[in-house]
Amino acid sequence: MKNNKGQALTELALIAPVLILFVIAVIWFARVVITWQQMVSASRYGTDMIANTSLSPKEIKEDIQNYLTHRWIQGRKLDKNKIKEINIDIKDYPKISLNIADLPNSLANIGQIVKGFVLPSKYLSSVTIKYEYDAPALMALTGGKKLDLIIKSNILSGTGCQSNLHNRRN
Repeated sequence: MKNNKGQALTELALIAPVLILFVIAVIWFARVVITWQQMVSASRYGTDMIANTSLSPKEIKEDIQNYLTHRWIQGRKLDKNKIKEINIDIKDYPKISLNIADLPNSLANIGQIVKGFVLPSKYLSSVTIKYEYDAPALMALTGGKKLDLIIKSNILSGTGCQSNLHNRRN
Protein backbone atom coordinates (compact mmCIF):
# COMPACT_ATOMS: atom_id res chain seq x y z
CA MET A 1 0.00 0.00 0.00
CA LYS A 2 1.26 3.51 -0.88
CA ASN A 3 1.57 6.42 1.55
CA ASN A 4 -1.04 9.14 0.65
CA LYS A 5 -0.40 11.59 3.51
CA GLY A 6 0.70 14.52 1.32
CA GLN A 7 -1.91 14.07 -1.42
CA ALA A 8 -4.57 16.42 0.05
CA LEU A 9 -2.03 19.19 0.66
CA THR A 10 -0.72 18.90 -2.90
CA GLU A 11 -4.26 19.05 -4.33
CA LEU A 12 -5.02 22.13 -2.21
CA ALA A 13 -1.83 23.83 -3.44
CA LEU A 14 -2.90 23.22 -7.04
CA ILE A 15 -6.59 24.20 -6.66
CA ALA A 16 -6.35 27.14 -4.18
CA PRO A 17 -4.99 29.75 -6.67
CA VAL A 18 -7.75 28.93 -9.14
CA LEU A 19 -10.42 29.23 -6.44
CA ILE A 20 -8.99 32.52 -5.18
CA LEU A 21 -8.96 33.99 -8.72
CA PHE A 22 -12.53 32.80 -9.22
CA VAL A 23 -13.72 34.50 -6.01
CA ILE A 24 -11.91 37.75 -6.91
CA ALA A 25 -13.47 37.69 -10.41
CA VAL A 26 -16.97 37.20 -8.98
CA ILE A 27 -16.50 40.09 -6.52
CA TRP A 28 -15.14 42.39 -9.24
CA PHE A 29 -17.96 41.51 -11.63
CA ALA A 30 -20.53 42.16 -8.87
CA ARG A 31 -19.04 45.63 -8.31
CA VAL A 32 -19.28 46.38 -12.04
CA VAL A 33 -22.93 45.27 -12.09
CA ILE A 34 -23.74 47.47 -9.07
CA THR A 35 -22.06 50.46 -10.76
CA TRP A 36 -23.95 49.73 -13.98
CA GLN A 37 -27.25 49.59 -12.06
CA GLN A 38 -26.51 52.93 -10.37
CA MET A 39 -25.87 54.48 -13.78
CA VAL A 40 -29.08 53.01 -15.24
CA SER A 41 -31.01 54.48 -12.32
CA ALA A 42 -29.35 57.89 -12.79
CA SER A 43 -30.05 57.94 -16.55
CA ARG A 44 -33.71 57.07 -15.96
CA TYR A 45 -33.85 59.80 -13.33
CA GLY A 46 -32.52 62.20 -15.98
CA THR A 47 -35.13 61.19 -18.55
CA ASP A 48 -37.84 61.65 -15.92
CA MET A 49 -36.56 65.18 -15.36
CA ILE A 50 -36.65 65.83 -19.11
CA ALA A 51 -40.26 64.65 -19.32
CA ASN A 52 -41.62 66.27 -16.16
CA THR A 53 -39.65 69.45 -15.50
CA SER A 54 -38.52 72.55 -17.31
CA LEU A 55 -34.90 72.23 -16.17
CA SER A 56 -32.16 73.06 -18.64
CA PRO A 57 -29.70 70.40 -19.79
CA LYS A 58 -27.02 71.96 -17.59
CA GLU A 59 -29.25 71.71 -14.50
CA ILE A 60 -30.20 68.12 -15.30
CA LYS A 61 -26.53 67.21 -15.76
CA GLU A 62 -25.62 68.72 -12.38
CA ASP A 63 -28.51 66.90 -10.71
CA ILE A 64 -27.46 63.55 -12.22
CA GLN A 65 -23.87 64.11 -11.11
CA ASN A 66 -25.06 64.84 -7.57
CA TYR A 67 -27.30 61.76 -7.74
CA LEU A 68 -24.22 59.61 -8.37
CA THR A 69 -21.48 61.32 -6.36
CA HIS A 70 -22.78 63.63 -3.63
CA ARG A 71 -21.08 63.32 -0.23
CA TRP A 72 -24.41 62.95 1.56
CA ILE A 73 -25.28 59.75 -0.29
CA GLN A 74 -25.58 56.85 2.07
CA GLY A 75 -24.14 53.75 0.50
CA ARG A 76 -21.92 53.46 -2.54
CA LYS A 77 -20.90 56.68 -4.29
CA LEU A 78 -19.23 56.79 -7.68
CA ASP A 79 -15.93 58.61 -8.20
CA LYS A 80 -16.62 62.05 -9.69
CA ASN A 81 -13.34 61.97 -11.64
CA LYS A 82 -14.27 58.74 -13.41
CA ILE A 83 -17.50 60.11 -14.86
CA LYS A 84 -16.21 60.92 -18.33
CA GLU A 85 -19.43 62.18 -19.88
CA ILE A 86 -22.99 63.07 -19.03
CA ASN A 87 -24.77 64.03 -22.24
CA ILE A 88 -28.31 65.44 -22.14
CA ASP A 89 -30.05 65.62 -25.52
CA ILE A 90 -33.49 67.24 -25.28
CA LYS A 91 -35.83 67.24 -28.24
CA ASP A 92 -39.06 68.97 -27.39
CA TYR A 93 -41.77 66.78 -28.80
CA PRO A 94 -45.26 68.34 -28.73
CA LYS A 95 -47.39 67.45 -25.74
CA ILE A 96 -49.68 64.48 -26.44
CA SER A 97 -53.23 64.82 -25.22
CA LEU A 98 -56.15 62.49 -25.77
CA ASN A 99 -58.89 64.33 -23.93
CA ILE A 100 -62.33 62.94 -24.82
CA ALA A 101 -64.02 66.21 -23.82
CA ASP A 102 -61.89 68.03 -26.36
CA LEU A 103 -62.33 65.47 -29.15
CA PRO A 104 -61.65 67.71 -32.20
CA ASN A 105 -58.29 68.82 -30.80
CA SER A 106 -57.51 65.28 -29.61
CA LEU A 107 -58.07 63.98 -33.14
CA ALA A 108 -55.64 66.60 -34.39
CA ASN A 109 -53.02 65.09 -32.06
CA ILE A 110 -53.40 61.65 -33.63
CA GLY A 111 -50.95 62.67 -36.32
CA GLN A 112 -48.40 63.51 -33.63
CA ILE A 113 -49.00 60.19 -31.89
CA VAL A 114 -48.56 58.22 -35.12
CA LYS A 115 -45.42 60.22 -35.89
CA GLY A 116 -44.09 59.33 -32.42
CA PHE A 117 -44.64 55.62 -33.08
CA VAL A 118 -43.34 55.58 -36.64
CA LEU A 119 -40.30 57.88 -36.30
CA PRO A 120 -39.51 57.82 -32.58
CA SER A 121 -35.73 58.15 -32.82
CA LYS A 122 -36.07 61.58 -34.40
CA TYR A 123 -38.08 62.79 -31.40
CA LEU A 124 -36.38 60.94 -28.53
CA SER A 125 -34.72 62.87 -25.75
CA SER A 126 -31.86 60.99 -24.15
CA VAL A 127 -29.44 60.87 -21.25
CA THR A 128 -26.06 59.19 -21.83
CA ILE A 129 -23.60 58.53 -19.02
CA LYS A 130 -20.05 57.25 -19.56
CA TYR A 131 -18.06 55.97 -16.58
CA GLU A 132 -14.50 54.66 -16.61
CA TYR A 133 -14.00 51.58 -14.48
CA ASP A 134 -10.57 50.27 -13.52
CA ALA A 135 -9.98 46.74 -14.70
CA PRO A 136 -8.38 44.25 -12.30
CA ALA A 137 -4.64 43.67 -12.53
CA LEU A 138 -5.14 40.25 -14.10
CA MET A 139 -7.06 41.82 -16.99
CA ALA A 140 -4.06 44.08 -17.68
CA LEU A 141 -2.26 40.98 -18.95
CA THR A 142 -4.74 40.88 -21.84
CA GLY A 143 -4.09 44.53 -22.65
CA GLY A 144 -7.19 46.05 -21.02
CA LYS A 145 -6.61 48.53 -18.21
CA LYS A 146 -9.91 50.41 -18.27
CA LEU A 147 -13.50 49.40 -18.87
CA ASP A 148 -15.95 52.03 -20.12
CA LEU A 149 -19.52 51.61 -18.97
CA ILE A 150 -21.89 53.53 -21.25
CA ILE A 151 -25.56 53.81 -20.34
CA LYS A 152 -28.23 55.51 -22.46
CA SER A 153 -31.86 56.09 -21.56
CA ASN A 154 -34.41 57.49 -24.02
CA ILE A 155 -37.83 59.02 -23.67
CA LEU A 156 -40.33 60.43 -26.14
CA SER A 157 -40.61 63.94 -24.77
CA GLY A 158 -44.16 65.03 -24.19
CA THR A 159 -45.48 61.62 -23.19
CA GLY A 160 -45.32 62.16 -19.43
CA CYS A 161 -45.87 65.89 -19.39
CA GLN A 162 -48.96 67.08 -17.53
CA SER A 163 -48.59 70.73 -18.49
CA ASN A 164 -46.62 72.84 -20.93
CA LEU A 165 -43.22 72.29 -19.29
CA HIS A 166 -41.17 72.01 -22.43
CA ASN A 167 -40.17 75.65 -22.52
CA ARG A 168 -36.66 75.15 -21.15
CA ARG A 169 -34.68 77.65 -19.14
CA ASN A 170 -31.50 78.77 -20.85
